[in-house]
Amino acid sequence: MSDTRIPKFVSYPLIALVAIIAVWLGVWLSLQEQGGGIPDNMEATVLPEARQLQPFALQNHHGQPFGLAQLEGQWSFLFFGFTNCPDICPATLHTMKSVWQKLPTEPGDPGHPRLFFISVDPDRDSLDTLKQYVTYFDPSFIGVTGKLDEIDNLTGQLGVLYGYDEKKNDNPLDYTVNHSGQVLLIDPQGRLRAVLSPPHDSTTMARNYQIITDYYGD
Repeated sequence: MSDTRIPKFVSYPLIALVAIIAVWLGVWLSLQEQGGGIPDNMEATVLPEARQLQPFALQNHHGQPFGLAQLEGQWSFLFFGFTNCPDICPATLHTMKSVWQKLPTEPGDPGHPRLFFISVDPDRDSLDTLKQYVTYFDPSFIGVTGKLDEIDNLTGQLGVLYGYDEKKNDNPLDYTVNHSGQVLLIDPQGRLRAVLSPPHDSTTMARNYQIITDYYGD
């Protein structure tokens, strides 16, 4: 398992830049080895060959298991963050709510994707806290958390970067978390299919999603 936590002195813009470069480099190398197969006119990084995930064990905000089995059966968006995030997390979830409104299906309909907000701050983000947070943006959004080693297990597989600022001695719960802002698209076989990098635009994301799902099917 790779360690995707980053030093406290690394700033968010640098995190985002490094993550974007890493994703594009990986896709470029895959293209050199395997050729094309990616839809044209995309504003997303589409993997030419879906990446199979290895088992992990987390919990959703209902207290139910969240692992590979819960990613199978329909398309899913994953976004990693924390509920005390002052900017990118609420902005991204608000964008995803707008994406939902631009899709031809409704939450719960066959073919409609799911959104899982996975906390990288398990010390503060309880199941109840996550439930209240994500459902504020949309009732269908699902919060996920778990043990830190299992969070690292999943972030390591997906190349998601995050790290904690130094905690204050007088209040160990007063800190922030730097994290990358990508939204990850998982196919119905539970494989990483595409990465959508910030800045996020709901019209563009909805269009990209429909192109990808039409191209690759269910």
